[in-house]
Amino acid sequence: MAAGGRRGRDDAALLAGRTTPAELHQATAAVRHWRGSGRAARATALADGRAESPLETRGRLRILGAGLPAPELQVEIEAGGRLVGVVDAWFEAAAVAVEFDGQVKYTDPWRGRDPQRVLWEEKRREDELRALDIRVVRLTDADTRAGWPAVERRLRGLLAAPGPAVRQFTAVPRVRGVRRAG
Repeated sequence: MAAGGRRGRDDAALLAGRTTPAELHQATAAVRHWRGSGRAARATALADGRAESPLETRGRLRILGAGLPAPELQVEIEAGGRLVGVVDAWFEAAAVAVEFDGQVKYTDPWRGRDPQRVLWEEKRREDELRALDIRVVRLTDADTRAGWPAVERRLRGLLAAPGPAVRQFTAVPRVRGVRRAG
């Protein structure tokens, strides 16, 4: 089994509350002599229950595999006493937010919204983040695959420059991801 697929399942199982990190560790320890167990153990070590989609897991793995700093996941950005938004991945020092955009958000939105409403809300939220001097990178599935070299170069460039010296916002990582209901 590919390690990327394993990590995605571990993240999903933790997010859904079907397992705990300790149970995942016990399961991989029990099969440590099996072929592929080393990859399974590495996958389990990276799973934390905050990735809310397989794309978020793949994107985070690409970031880590490129030797970039580990981002915080599911970070609440607050300004003026209110929640501006929750970003999928966050690089604190550079004030860079990464959003992993799958098509389902726009083609089959949840909470009874239509695709046009979702697109408008995403645009307004991103405008607010940028107004706070937060740099936003949006990644799709294709960006984590064939488009990765260009994304990696862009991220390296953004992470090389510090974020704003005076911040008009606070960034607070969530402990767990939020499971979406249809």
